[in-house]
Amino acid sequence: MMVDRRLRSWLAAVAGLALIVTACSAPATQAPTSNATSGPTSAPGTPQPTAAPGAKVVRVLAVAGPETDALIAHAGDFEKATGITASIEQVARPLWGQRKVRELIEDSGLYDVVMVGGGDDNAWLKYKAHATDLSTLLSADSLAQLINIDKFKTADGKLLGVPQYFNFPMLFYRKDLFADPAEQAAFKAKYGRDLAVPTTYDEMYEVAEFFTRPPDLYGFFIGGVDWSIFLDDTYFVYGHGGNYGDEKTGELTLNSDAHKAAFADLLRFSELNPPGAETQNFFDGDGLVKSGKVAMYQNWFYIWKTFQVEVPDKIGMAPLAGQGAHLGAFVATIPQGAPNKDNAVKFLDWMLSAEYQKAQALETGNLPVRTDVLNDPEVRNALVGIDDMEKVLPTLQYMQVSWSGELSAGVGEAIVKVLSGEMTPDQAADWLQNTKFAGRKAIE
Repeated sequence: MMVDRRLRSWLAAVAGLALIVTACSAPATQAPTSNATSGPTSAPGTPQPTAAPGAKVVRVLAVAGPETDALIAHAGDFEKATGITASIEQVARPLWGQRKVRELIEDSGLYDVVMVGGGDDNAWLKYKAHATDLSTLLSADSLAQLINIDKFKTADGKLLGVPQYFNFPMLFYRKDLFADPAEQAAFKAKYGRDLAVPTTYDEMYEVAEFFTRPPDLYGFFIGGVDWSIFLDDTYFVYGHGGNYGDEKTGELTLNSDAHKAAFADLLRFSELNPPGAETQNFFDGDGLVKSGKVAMYQNWFYIWKTFQVEVPDKIGMAPLAGQGAHLGAFVATIPQGAPNKDNAVKFLDWMLSAEYQKAQALETGNLPVRTDVLNDPEVRNALVGIDDMEKVLPTLQYMQVSWSGELSAGVGEAIVKVLSGEMTPDQAADWLQNTKFAGRKAIE
């Protein structure tokens, strides 16, 4: 009966992903942010007026969340410095998906800057979108300081977008339990090694298994809905050194050894979940970890500031156990049809400036995208755990598929087949590659 309930829950999650995919041919899943809005929003389908050529305005399309809130809060600084008004429109995710396509594929020319998602939209941006090459437009200072700049360049050197910030998943764990002498002794007696933050998936499984003590404590959490249905898969795929496609060959890699191992990990770790996790998402996981119900989980480090404030002696943070991490960022692009490109370039240079990047890092807890700000003593002192976060930057990965919205729904179907017992992990990966997406290319 548990399998039946889990299957129904995962099927519902996949149906939700499918609805998102129909709204946009670009990727559907993005790094998490709040859905609260503050600032100008508009109803779906509402036509927006186009600023007159040469007007002192830059129109920005963004999705609702704290990072966009930071841009809005500091937009007055940009206007004071340049005389240009930044009209930043933040919209809900489904509408954001529609408008990204309208601006970057259909060339509607309503916005000067369009934010896209880093981890899922990057290949779509490089190979499908009609975006302006920024490599000769941005200031030398912006280009020299930008961390991971090559991840946003095409093979021929075009820079089609720049990140506003960096965010990515980390491993969160009950450091109070890890430091307990009784727990340490019991773990060593059972596994023959010291209880420590895991650095491999097998170590992580042993720790999660050790702390699974229903009904009071569960060793791990993998949410079954919303972004969790797909993002947990990305953690394991990238962690095993894989991807969903290969930009260089243009081929899908859905049945690679890495993806088969990822499906196997999803299965075994989900068995250590608390009851009801199949109907929850990682925001629910935040509460379970904070309340002491879950000993360990993988999640984006947006939650780190909350843990530091509310349970500073209970929760620790470390890099993921695997080899790579999902690149989380809003990436700013200038559509080829933008009506005020000069103003857009000035906005991006301001967004990448040391002054703004430092203020944003201190306010949001996200990592700055500039090397000098990352090394700023005030920033390093304020961002607790920055040494561990910095280690992850070189490992960041994005999906090397230009149609990741559709792909994410298909992966969700495969996960259902694994968790329900309909297929083994290997069979589900082969089904994705050879049946579900037979004949498809990674870059289309």
